Amino acid sequence: MAGAAPRYAKALLEALEAKGALEATLPTIKALSALPEDLCAALGNPGTPVASREAALRAALGNPSTDSVIGQFVSLLARRRRLGLVSAICGQMVALHESRSGVVHGTVESRTALSPSSIATLSRSLSSAGRNVELTSRTDDSILGGFRVILGDVILDATANNQLNQARRALLSA
Repeated sequence: MAGAAPRYAKALLEALEAKGALEATLPTIKALSALPEDLCAALGNPGTPVASREAALRAALGNPSTDSVIGQFVSLLARRRRLGLVSAICGQMVALHESRSGVVHGTVESRTALSPSSIATLSRSLSSAGRNVELTSRTDDSILGGFRVILGDVILDATANNQLNQARRALLSA
């Protein structure tokens, strides 16, 4: 059933865009994408009546009206017995929206934690027309100095370790 998540995500994104409710609903969708696995398992538990699981999800969402896109989305998942996929679907929808919007997530690694202003400056430097880079910070004790940025499968290595390795290779090849 997990293969259905991308189809539902695309349909949800298109419905929200068509109604002009995407920006207002995005925080709720992001919260749903972060639901714990045990809660998703409970929502997908066939031993619990579908109506009870649907009511629980609706209550958690603040009882959206049945005319709203979110209300219709919950009803659809309940009818199709896919309430347990709500987190996966919402996660896929957020990823699809960010991909369409040109948002790229990355990680900057350094020996010590970088300040929020440094991360923001680096994000702005890496962003280009049509692409917005959002970075999270992580420390790595193996880094002697500098930083490493990981954007998907692209690594920008400005660490002292890398510079020392390049110098060593240049000396060995000379």
